[in-house]
Amino acid sequence: MKPVKHYTELIEQAKNAEENSELQKAAVLYQQAIRQEPLEEFPYNRLMIIYRKFKQPKDEHKVIAKALEVFKNHYDRKTEPYTGKDKLGQVSRALLKSLSGNEKKLSYTTYPEPIPKWTIRKKTLEKKIAKAGD
Repeated sequence: MKPVKHYTELIEQAKNAEENSELQKAAVLYQQAIRQEPLEEFPYNRLMIIYRKFKQPKDEHKVIAKALEVFKNHYDRKTEPYTGKDKLGQVSRALLKSLSGNEKKLSYTTYPEPIPKWTIRKKTLEKKIAKAGD
C-alpha cells in the first residue's frame, strides 16, 4: 500500500506537472488534493483551467458544480446557528432578507468568493454546453 501524500506535496507535484505540460498528471494530483482538503479553492481553480485547456466543458462543469456544492454547504452550516427561532435568528433572517430580498433562498451574491465567480462561470459553461448540443 502506497503512503498517502500530504496536501501540500500533492499541490507542489501538480504545479510541477503543469509546468512540464503534464496536464493529465496534474489533474489527477489536483483531484487527490481536493479529496484531502475539499475546502481549499486552489486545486478546484487549477482543475477547471486544465479542463478548459483540454476543451472539456462538461468535465469543467462537474468540477464547478462539486466545488459550489462543497463551499455552499460549508457556509450554510456556518450560518445555521444564526437562523434559528430565537431573537438572534429573527434578527439574522431580517438582515438577510434586507440584503438579498429573500430570507429563505440565498443568492450566489450573498456568499463570499469564490462562490459568485464560480456561479457565473457555471452559467457561462451551461450556455456553451447547450449551444454545442444544438
